[in-house]
Amino acid sequence: MPDGRIRVPVRVEGHMLSLLLDTGGVVTTIKWERAKELGLPVRQSVKRVGGVGGSLLNFYVTAQNVSVGDLRLENHPIYVESRNLPDADGTLGSDILRDYDVEIDLARGTLSLTVPDNCAQSEATTIAMDIGQDGHIRFPVKLDGKTVTATFDSGAAISLIPMKAAGLLDIYPNSAALALVGSNGPYQIYAYPFQSLEFGDVSIKNPHILIVSDSFIPETASALVLGMDAIRQMHFIIAYGEKRFVILPATDPAPKPESDSPLAPPP
Repeated sequence: MPDGRIRVPVRVEGHMLSLLLDTGGVVTTIKWERAKELGLPVRQSVKRVGGVGGSLLNFYVTAQNVSVGDLRLENHPIYVESRNLPDADGTLGSDILRDYDVEIDLARGTLSLTVPDNCAQSEATTIAMDIGQDGHIRFPVKLDGKTVTATFDSGAAISLIPMKAAGLLDIYPNSAALALVGSNGPYQIYAYPFQSLEFGDVSIKNPHILIVSDSFIPETASALVLGMDAIRQMHFIIAYGEKRFVILPATDPAPKPESDSPLAPPP
């Protein structure tokens, strides 16, 4: 997508949907209107899933047939999406992704789900990562020279850090360099001139990271939510089984898909 996020074609009950790849999402979701179009009965769930900005998921559908490429899933619960997703029909979350090695080549626009295997690569950079019970991917990064824990969220277009965590970097609400750039209901959003972001062999100068009110990000998140803006054009593998984030050498870009591609925006 123009903001760096990824849409993946997923077939649900014979209908092709365009789902946002969301490694920061605990569950896979579908929008209300799409669930209704597919005739899927909606049920209320005992499990309530919280998200960014106070969003809440507590309704779900059960799809008898779900396929991602050649991967087939049966009777998989899909939560009904309450957020506004104008360019996607829902999200593909870690409840499905975490059973596989997920290779993403942003330059070529490809995603592969493979059975977990030893993904050692001679020219790769490997970062040890933790996987929470919610499926979130976490690994250490250096922000302005200080080590913090980051959650990689492919569903986030930009990177975020809550104000409380910013205090670990000596950034406070009264810091002179902090600038209010907007608000989202009760939440404030600030810009700050960060100097560097480092993870593995990757070094980014002047990273665009917004500081937000503490309650904007769920408490289960880490100090930094690492969005897609930080990894544009990268080629990497999320090895859930080995708990490794593997950065591979970049490849040449592939031609852009035609307008009738399943990755085109839904009508």
